[in-house]
Amino acid sequence: MMMKISQLKAGLRICEHKNNGDVQHFEVVKVQPAGRRIEVTFRSGNSMESALYPADAYLYAS
Repeated sequence: MMMKISQLKAGLRICEHKNNGDVQHFEVVKVQPAGRRIEVTFRSGNSMESALYPADAYLYAS
C-alpha cells in the first residue's frame, strides 16, 4: 500500500523495487519532523540509515 511519509510509524516495512527485479526490505525504526521535511530511520539487516523526505512524499509500505 502507498503511504505518505507523514503517516509512517515505527515497525512498518518498506519495500524498494530495484530496476533488476530485486526487492529490498526495510523496517521503519523512527519517524520525526525535521523542519519542513520528515526524517525516517530505517533498519535493513544489521545496518541503520536515515533519510529526509518531504512530508507529502509517498513510499510503498506493508
